[in-house]
Parts: sequence; structure tokens; C-alpha cells
Amino acid sequence: MIPLRADARAEPVRTGRQVQAALRFRPGPSGSYLSHQHTPHPFHITRPFRMAGDPDGMATLYLQSSSGGLYGDDNVALALDVEAEAAAHITTQASTVVHHARGGVARSTVDISVGPRGFVEFLPDPAILFAGAYLAARVSLTLAENAQAIICDAVLHHDPEGAAAPFERWIAETDIHGPAGPVLRDRVDLDGADWRVRMGPWRCHATLIVAGPGAADTVAQLRSALAEGDGLWAGASAFEDRPIAIARILAADGAQLTAALHRAWAAARTALTGKPPCPRMK
Repeated sequence: MIPLRADARAEPVRTGRQVQAALRFRPGPSGSYLSHQHTPHPFHITRPFRMAGDPDGMATLYLQSSSGGLYGDDNVALALDVEAEAAAHITTQASTVVHHARGGVARSTVDISVGPRGFVEFLPDPAILFAGAYLAARVSLTLAENAQAIICDAVLHHDPEGAAAPFERWIAETDIHGPAGPVLRDRVDLDGADWRVRMGPWRCHATLIVAGPGAADTVAQLRSALAEGDGLWAGASAFEDRPIAIARILAADGAQLTAALHRAWAAARTALTGKPPCPRMK
């Protein structure tokens, strides 16, 4: 696994595109529904819909981008609120390309709040770090009593020029709070040159976290799901003193990473709800 960095270096401070989006889901007589949306450019969303096999009332929503990816000095943020007893599956239509930073930093922030007995799955496709990309991504998850969540963060590296030029820097932070306060902080801070040394043949990295009641019971299913694929180095574990399970995945290519994430998510969903999810078209 990639170690956490002890040296937190100062990031460049420049002004670029500042965007704040917001989504709120509420429970209704026919299931959870999108009660509020504010999705300025580059955010775009589909109409929420329901999938056979999902937990009762769960709404599925696809996030899209109309800008062609993230650029240096972009600062895009999303506030996602899932109210008490609501259920939502949030994913993306495709991967997000992070372009050459040109001396800046592309920042992505997602703040997720889940009310009592709520359930959220936040599962965006992997970000693609182009040569020269500098991505600082943060996900903050706050769970109320008996709320549950499955979230993931995944990246892969690609040089569109075919020269294997590294990205500049990748920072990924995940903070989880429960009803009693902080539960987990996970941080990765890696230079593109270090990626090549530390990752060896692996081009893709993903972290999938299950949080809330029943999280520890998903570990066996996660391990079984991740043992199925070739071209992977993966594992899963749980904390003894808090309701958190974590799966880490290293993959040789994007197709293997996507397949592994799907298996891990399906295993976690089935363990939590007893209902295996149907495939979703992308």
C-alpha cells in the first residue's frame, strides 16, 4: 500500500474557477427524490431514476461535466445531503480527466451528510491524471445515527503524448465523522515521480470505504470479491473500535480497476442490504 506522507508541503495559492454545487435527497411516498439541486457549470446531472434490485426507494443519479475535465486553478465543490431515511446512489457518467496544471492546482471537494438511517453510495469513476496534472481532492463524510455509506476514490495515470511523463502531484484526503465525532482521516500525498517508483507495474489506485453499522461485516465479502480478478494487488480490513471497513486496490490498467471496484461495491452493498445491485450502464 502507498504510505502516508509526513511532510505536508505548501500548495500554490492562485485564483481560478470557483464553483459550488449542491444536491439534497429526501424520502417520499414513492421513494427518495432529489428535493434541491444547484449545479452550475461545469456540473450537470441526469434525471434521477430507480434500478431493479436496489434497496427500496433508492434514487440513482449520474453526475456529468460539461467542461472536458479539471484544469489548473479549478476549485470545484459539491455538497451532498441525504436526509433521514433517504437512500441515494451517486456516480459519474465517465472518468474525469485532470489536465496539465500549468503551475496551478485543480481542487475537488465533496462534503457528504447522511441523516439518521440514511444510506448513500458515492462512487465516481476514477480520475485520470494526465502528465503535469496536480490534483488536490478531499471527501468529507458525516454520518448520523444508524446511517451507512459506501464511498470510493480512485485515480489512474495516463500521458496522452505516449511519453510516460508523470503527473505533478496527487493529494487525496478522506475525513469521516460519526454521531460522536471524528472516526477516520485518510491521506495520500504523492509526486508523479514517486508514483512510478512506489507503484512499480501498477498504474491505478483505489480506496473503497464502507462506513456505518455493519461495515465490519463486509470484510470477508470484500476480500472474496477482490480475490477474483487478475492484475490486482488488493486487500480489505476493518477497525475493531469503529464501524469502518477499507479496501485498497492497485491495478495494472483502468479496465481491471473498474471491474474490481464494481465487484467490491457489489459485495459491500449485498452484505449491508442483502440485495445485490444490477449492473449500471455507462
